[in-house]
Amino acid sequence: MLPSFAGHCMNPERPRKPVGSRTSGRKAFGRPHERAQGGGGDRSLGGTSWEKSADWYDRIIGERGSELYREVVIPRALDLLRPARGEQMLDIGCGQGVFSRAMAESGARVTGIDASRTLIQKARTYQGRTAIRYLDRDAASLDGLGEFDGISAILCLQNLEHLDKVCSAALSVLKPGGRMLWVLNHPAFRIPRQSSWGFEEDRKIQYRRIDAYSSTLSIPIVMHPGRADSESTVSIHRSLEELTRPAFASGLLLGGIEEWHSHKESQPGPRARAENRARKEFPLFMGLLWRKV
Repeated sequence: MLPSFAGHCMNPERPRKPVGSRTSGRKAFGRPHERAQGGGGDRSLGGTSWEKSADWYDRIIGERGSELYREVVIPRALDLLRPARGEQMLDIGCGQGVFSRAMAESGARVTGIDASRTLIQKARTYQGRTAIRYLDRDAASLDGLGEFDGISAILCLQNLEHLDKVCSAALSVLKPGGRMLWVLNHPAFRIPRQSSWGFEEDRKIQYRRIDAYSSTLSIPIVMHPGRADSESTVSIHRSLEELTRPAFASGLLLGGIEEWHSHKESQPGPRARAENRARKEFPLFMGLLWRKV
């Protein structure tokens, strides 16, 4: 369960194809080509694990994360979750520990877990001023970690096939009154291979085309397009209803929801005004804050 480059982002900038076409290799943090299919995760494609591509992923994300991570995801997530000094915080799908370290800077005592042993090893090499406990652990197996005031799951939900078990496990380790933050690609506007930018020349508007939303999709992610021996992982798209159902069923309450837009501005040009307007109309990310009664 790994954080993504803003979770399989499609490029939030200029449309790459004429109106009515789809893009085939959209990325915001260097995300590779994507191909959608229905049904559950296909283990023959490598399942949802990123262990095989951990070194490649670390070269792209590194210690600080991508620009969108630094400028949008981290500050907005910290503002919504509000980790405080002395609190016990658990970072699910921590990867190299980018958000774990951000929480630790606030004075919280942080545990980061990830299913990729290699990425956990990478996280340990990036230790900051505050010590963080990193463990290679499945997010559905949290026994023995202690109790937590808060939990974060930042851009990793698309890699959680067993979200119902993760929600139950999280509920069991949250203290009464504790909260859990989910950050994900906006499920209505950023669906790999099922959403894209278009430009209507007559009206001079950039619009968002959505070809599918309600279907749950398993999306093979090819790490190195064009290479016959490239490994793959699987990303899971869920509608907002399907996404939130396991959390509600486990007994968690939804305490807050936010939609976050790109911070970027286009360089002067014939489409700059339309692009800047579109960025403000179509959010990139969604933050969901859950609470335990």
